[in-house]
Amino acid sequence: MCWPERQRARGVGVLERLDAEPDTVRTLRRRMQDWLDASGVDQETAESILLVVDEAVTNAVEHACPDWDCSVELVAGPRACGGGVAVLVADNGVWQPRGDPGFRGRGIDLIGRLAQRSSIEAGDDGTTVRMCWPVTDD
Repeated sequence: MCWPERQRARGVGVLERLDAEPDTVRTLRRRMQDWLDASGVDQETAESILLVVDEAVTNAVEHACPDWDCSVELVAGPRACGGGVAVLVADNGVWQPRGDPGFRGRGIDLIGRLAQRSSIEAGDDGTTVRMCWPVTDD
């Protein structure tokens, strides 16, 4: 399994659960950036990871939790199956079906293009986005 594991992330990655508020996006982006900088992930991969994590957290805050209290969880660490990075963004909100995105609404497509592997699971208990990237040699 190449997805992030909460137990493996403890002490070597990011493991945070925060209320789904606008400030949460900035806080989790900063936490992810700090971890990526310390992990030595190459710049191109780090930029991709940061972009899609920001997108997944923003989606949770804006779309899954707009009218009631819920939380967003970020788990990031080494892939369980070997080198690379695995990330999970989960909320306990309510999945909102895609409508006409207008000038926005490209987050799911972006995640699919920038992550080596990704999955999105939506259910009664919220939505979980899992993503992973291999190690890139510079």
